[in-house]
Amino acid sequence: MSAPSPRTAPVLRLADVHRVHGDGEAAVHALRGVSFTAYAGELVAVMGPSGSGKSTLLTIAGGLDKPSSGSVEVEGTDLVGLGQAERARMRRTSVGYVFQGFNLVPALTAAENVALPRELDGVRSGRARRDALAALEEVGIADLADRFPDDMSGGQQQRVAIARAIVGERRLVLADEPTGALDTETGEEILRLLRARCDAGAAGVLVTHEARHAAWADRVVFLRDGVVVDESGSAPVDDLLEAGHA
Repeated sequence: MSAPSPRTAPVLRLADVHRVHGDGEAAVHALRGVSFTAYAGELVAVMGPSGSGKSTLLTIAGGLDKPSSGSVEVEGTDLVGLGQAERARMRRTSVGYVFQGFNLVPALTAAENVALPRELDGVRSGRARRDALAALEEVGIADLADRFPDDMSGGQQQRVAIARAIVGERRLVLADEPTGALDTETGEEILRLLRARCDAGAAGVLVTHEARHAAWADRVVFLRDGVVVDESGSAPVDDLLEAGHA
């Protein structure tokens, strides 16, 4: 597993991020002053109990939500200062998001699903399809380019989702429990793909509750009650889990 140079600028940087839902006594503090970085070539696992803020961190990192305070930068661009349309463009060009539930469009083929963000960004359909086929080739299912999601296994659909997340050479890949709906063997294949993409130069953030999945990462960040309570780049994941629950 690769380790980033200390002089490398982070692809993703969260600084003192707070996220509060609601007001007054009903307010829920999902994140409380979280600072977090991910570098090119690095896969970072984010762990913690349910309700710890893991998915909130990921949606804010990907520009799907905005923090109540703090800053979020992707390759030096402050997402907080962008409008909704600009954040959507960043997601199409710089940030790939892999969901547990795949989130594919059933009426589109695998290639069409993968090409969609490129076409939405104004890329001509022919070029978008070539980019999609290259991404499908990278995840090992180019032969399924013209198949519809309902005609694929869960593992194949998740490979399509990963291809969609990396098409156009996005530098940041965010994955929220991407193996949760898959069997053990297929889940390991998906993690191997994410690891390979990071080894090729992307930064990756993986939300998971499985220690064996976090073992694929270069670093593990543990959240509890919206706060980073521990972080490790070398200690065994089991030790980090024990510290996080202490």
